[in-house]
Amino acid sequence: MLKDEDFFETELVEETHYLEEELFVDENLVKNRALIRVDMNIVQFPIFSKNAKRKKNEITTYYFNKNKDTYITIKPTAGDLIPGEAEERIFIALMKIMKEKGMEQEFIVTAKEIRDAAKIHASHYIKDIKKSLLRLSETSYNFKNTMYSNETNTILKEEVSTPILTFKSLLLSSKENKEIKKTIKDNRVKEVYFIRISEHFYKNVVKRGYLVYDSNILLDINGGIARTLYMLLEKIRFDNLYVKESIFALIKKIPLKYEKRSLPTTIKTLEKAFNELKQKKLLKDFKFIKESTWLQADVEIFYAEVHNSLKQERFDEDNKELKNIYNTLAISHTEKNIEEKIDNGSELPSITEEMIQDILDILPKKAQDLKSISKTIFDSIQNYGYKKVKAAAIYLKNQKKLTSPRAYFLKCLENDWAKDIIVEDKKIIEAEIVENEKEDLVNLKEAEKYYNTLTLDEQEELEKKVYLEYIKECGQDTKVQKIAFRGAKNNLILKYIDANNLVNKEVEIITIEAEDTIEKNKVLTDRVAFNDYINESIDMYKIGFDLSEEETLRVKRQIFLQLTGKFILKELTLEEINKTIAEKLGG
Repeated sequence: MLKDEDFFETELVEETHYLEEELFVDENLVKNRALIRVDMNIVQFPIFSKNAKRKKNEITTYYFNKNKDTYITIKPTAGDLIPGEAEERIFIALMKIMKEKGMEQEFIVTAKEIRDAAKIHASHYIKDIKKSLLRLSETSYNFKNTMYSNETNTILKEEVSTPILTFKSLLLSSKENKEIKKTIKDNRVKEVYFIRISEHFYKNVVKRGYLVYDSNILLDINGGIARTLYMLLEKIRFDNLYVKESIFALIKKIPLKYEKRSLPTTIKTLEKAFNELKQKKLLKDFKFIKESTWLQADVEIFYAEVHNSLKQERFDEDNKELKNIYNTLAISHTEKNIEEKIDNGSELPSITEEMIQDILDILPKKAQDLKSISKTIFDSIQNYGYKKVKAAAIYLKNQKKLTSPRAYFLKCLENDWAKDIIVEDKKIIEAEIVENEKEDLVNLKEAEKYYNTLTLDEQEELEKKVYLEYIKECGQDTKVQKIAFRGAKNNLILKYIDANNLVNKEVEIITIEAEDTIEKNKVLTDRVAFNDYINESIDMYKIGFDLSEEETLRVKRQIFLQLTGKFILKELTLEEINKTIAEKLGG
């Protein structure tokens, strides 16, 4: 006789443990009020645990306020741990590799590439790397009032559950992976990994929601606690050479244990992390100030001018290398980047280097040359909000004679002279474009299937025909057009197939005559073409407009800064490039 249990399959797992940590910090202990919520929620998200005594099946929740309605819950897969130090190194390595591979959301990587990028020296690295990748892909992160969305330009109120990435192991011996095998030069490689960075994390990394760090610096820091401390302090200090911070606040932000019995050990751990940063010359000096208890103590951190120079160089290098689309060794770290007007009692915005640079580029050259202007912009955003400061920068730029641009700038903000200038929120527009293009992708997939059924000769004839249509629309056939077409070729062909409904027509490609119209939104996907098209277009205008070298470089910088995020996400059209060039040259 059959029993009920015969119809059920039971999986035995170890007991699940729950760990809750309150990371809320009393604001009376916070020295830098403007940054505290941003730091806890974004820069030092406790995504990688610093707990050396993690337990299997331990679900960890970090709370960021007293009401416990702002939190992150980290849930490991059955029988496993939540990600820690090893996974953090692998993730940093993947960010470096992603940049080297053109900032694509999906990419193929070998274990050796990860080993080299993560600076792993163990002989059994393949097993360890695969274990970390599985842990990163199988661990669930639940964000409540903590996940910043670049699309909406705000913290999402609803709960978001996501892994950091998805991972798939691909055997090169499999027939379906033969094309991938051709790209692997080392014949000893038997297996590669397909990595896809999760949507929320990826969009923050490539579009404005980031801070720039050097991956070599991060990976050369031996301890995970010291690494988190370094990243946290770089955000807190901005360009200040002196920082005074509550030790208790730092302990909670990292986070470390602060119970009475574990506090002495925690202080030693924190001191060890500070000493490592000092030895590696990532800070000049530090000093603990304890007048009563450790929970009421402070730490003073000192920096030298060279630290600011190196920090600015990282940011500048990341920007000027846009022509090669992020092929440096710097990585990006997600950061809250809210542009908002400040009213009494409202939250202060998170201020990034890119926001400072955005406003700096608008200001007249006389203002840009002032050594104190970056700090002035930073302080102004704190006091007035990003949009109001940007409006003031536009107002200042339009003034003919300026004897004291900084003083005039501050007066403009104080008296609200730029109140009639509207700073548009471009991100909302970009989000709408993304949605529209997603609808087009459905038709393009069918077009791609049709294209793959054509012979090589038919594909070649179709390409020639599409090029003729492209030249007809451009009105000229120059090197610039050839470069641009080469970069957008695949997309142009698929859009032509869709526009002319060739999927449902049985016709010979070689007999098709040129059509009158072609899709105007030609999405540019080739990085070399992207770089060359912008450079050559501006160089042509340089002669006609009699632009100086300095002015030419400034315009190029602004255009690359504005367009690169959309290019990386494959959302940039040639029409938009031309429009942006015209706007910058016309301004």
